Amino acid sequence: MKLYDVSWPVSPSMPVWPGDPPVVLERVTSMERGDSLNLSRLASSVHVGTHVDAPLHFIADGADISLLPLEVLIGPARVIELAVVDAITAASLAQFDLSGVQRLLFKTRNSALSRNGFVKDFVALTGDAAQWIVQHGVRLVGVDYFSVERFGGDGSVHRALLGAGVVIVEALDLRDVPPGDYTLYCLPLILVGSEGAPARVVLVKG
Repeated sequence: MKLYDVSWPVSPSMPVWPGDPPVVLERVTSMERGDSLNLSRLASSVHVGTHVDAPLHFIADGADISLLPLEVLIGPARVIELAVVDAITAASLAQFDLSGVQRLLFKTRNSALSRNGFVKDFVALTGDAAQWIVQHGVRLVGVDYFSVERFGGDGSVHRALLGAGVVIVEALDLRDVPPGDYTLYCLPLILVGSEGAPARVVLVKG
């Protein structure tokens, strides 16, 4: 059995989506300073690092993150590699036999991007790819950068997926993951009323 932790480590030095608050991780009490214990405070957007989008993110009356079903977040998943595309389109997806695949993760050139700052020119899904995903019964999609949608997009890709109940997982670290079939374990924090949450995501092979 091979385990792949495909989550981004969270730290104050990590890039965040432009306009989102930076990560604050600070020691509130410190044994080094004479306190009886170490205690830290974390502040950030709920879309920090590897995270899950719930329908509420773009659907006004959509479900929040606490209502996402575990049976979608855990189960068989397929990683496909699109190494040279600038966008993931319906035509891109039609090249693969994805019959019966309900959890689909995309490995692109995003995986090789530097983690030292935010990059706007990342690979994302087009509107027709989102429609293809919905029409083919995919219940969860995951991408290897901050968004399923291009930078500066109008939200239509998010709305197409989330409006159809497709769970979105963003900022996966797929650098060391070969294409193929895995078991996915994606566990976002249960933040009641939130449109998203950070998640620890693991792929298991074998």
